Amino acid sequence: MTNKLINTAVGTIIAGTAFSTTSVYGKDTSHPNILILIVDDWGAYDLSLTGSKLYETKNIDLLAQESAVFTQGYAAYPRSVPSRYSLITGRHCARSQVGAKTDDRKVNADSYCMAMPFKQAGYQTFIIGKWHVSDGDTMPEDKGFDINIGAGKAGSTNSHFAPFNKRISSNPDKQIHGMDDALPGEYLTDYMSRKTVEYLKKASTSDKPFLAVCSFYAVHTPIEAKEEMTERYRSKIKRLELGLDPMKEEEAGVAKTQQDNPKYAAMIESVDEGVGKMLQVLKETEEYDNTIIVLVSDHGGLSNCGQKHKRELATSNLPLKAGKGHLYEGGIRIPYIIRLPKQKRRLNIETPVVNYDLLPTLADLCNVPVNPNAEIDGISLKPLLMNTNEHIHERDLFWHKASQRPSSTGDYVATAIRSGRYKLIDFYMQNRIELYDIQKDPGETCNLVSQKPALTKELMLKIKEWRKQTGVTMANPQNMNHGDNKSKHYIWKIPD
Repeated sequence: MTNKLINTAVGTIIAGTAFSTTSVYGKDTSHPNILILIVDDWGAYDLSLTGSKLYETKNIDLLAQESAVFTQGYAAYPRSVPSRYSLITGRHCARSQVGAKTDDRKVNADSYCMAMPFKQAGYQTFIIGKWHVSDGDTMPEDKGFDINIGAGKAGSTNSHFAPFNKRISSNPDKQIHGMDDALPGEYLTDYMSRKTVEYLKKASTSDKPFLAVCSFYAVHTPIEAKEEMTERYRSKIKRLELGLDPMKEEEAGVAKTQQDNPKYAAMIESVDEGVGKMLQVLKETEEYDNTIIVLVSDHGGLSNCGQKHKRELATSNLPLKAGKGHLYEGGIRIPYIIRLPKQKRRLNIETPVVNYDLLPTLADLCNVPVNPNAEIDGISLKPLLMNTNEHIHERDLFWHKASQRPSSTGDYVATAIRSGRYKLIDFYMQNRIELYDIQKDPGETCNLVSQKPALTKELMLKIKEWRKQTGVTMANPQNMNHGDNKSKHYIWKIPD
């Protein structure tokens, strides 16, 4: 891995982002508040901010105008559990873990998690929504969160309308506990936003800073939205004259080529409305300019399905390739926004960053010590955010999959490396390699392996060394098809 230094002073200079020790409201700002907003299955282009003609995210767009916007923000993995594990622990999900099944990583008794150093530093801590990184034995309250509303084993809801468990009796993966006080028929996103607003109001009355995490179950399936809002998007789709999506062959299946799902569009707007209410209460309680605000997704949008799988697809990640489940950019590129206290202007940052950078970054920004014995793979992005003359080390980024779902989302096991402008994907069970210039070709349309054999060899050597150092699990043909039939039932095409 290269250790070449790069200048991180990128984009527009922020006015007034340096922290003072005392705010105009009399509170100590050396330990600012933190509000983390996580949206599920939310693609990098699922915002009006990034050019969507259908989706409307006016509140998020306004937030971005006062934030650092990472144009090359990445998830550590293109599915929920491993990616969220990396976000909450700062640890690469490819690292081995005793008892782990294929790629899943679980927060257990040994895991060092984001809320732990903040609670130790005197923060009040709160989480609502999707946790999904434990088997039920290790819960958020065991890892530094004072208050936990609905964050447990569940990876999705059975219904986005209360009661959220109404159509299920025994499947623990879709049973959400702790949200029984929802109003009859209340929309899940609205409930979570309401409860977060209530917490922010109460937390503002304390002398202690807060760390609050709102981890939406939206915009994950089931694709359900409020009817009035959905109908408005049906009308908008007609005005856009999109027509029938022709779909596009990719990997083991097909991918959407246009954003045309009215319910999904309404789900996104409901999230945006909730974000707007949270920002408003921070302003009303005079905490907005003493709060770090983070907005991210856990991976790319659901845009692909296998050739033999019939499912309702949510979105298109174009101009990026593929989506959820894939190591192409559409599967791992995510919205990644951080606003610092008192920030008034937008800062575009092109440096590639990953969600496991959040733990060390927030701790650094808040002057919160991190356990030196914790295995942290992320780095602090403070020099980038503060737009100082400091530097960070240029680094190679790696992704690894030992599990695939060819019949579900149409993806295969692979390892990928992003080194500078180039990205190589090793589909190691298929004996094929793809190399792309991400700077020129973010849609990964032109495979450069035959044109750049020396670079291909160099990056493959880096992958092999990283696999060895990290102790990754390689795919096992007996169990690598997560929830699918055996891979021999599927035929893939080797790209030209």
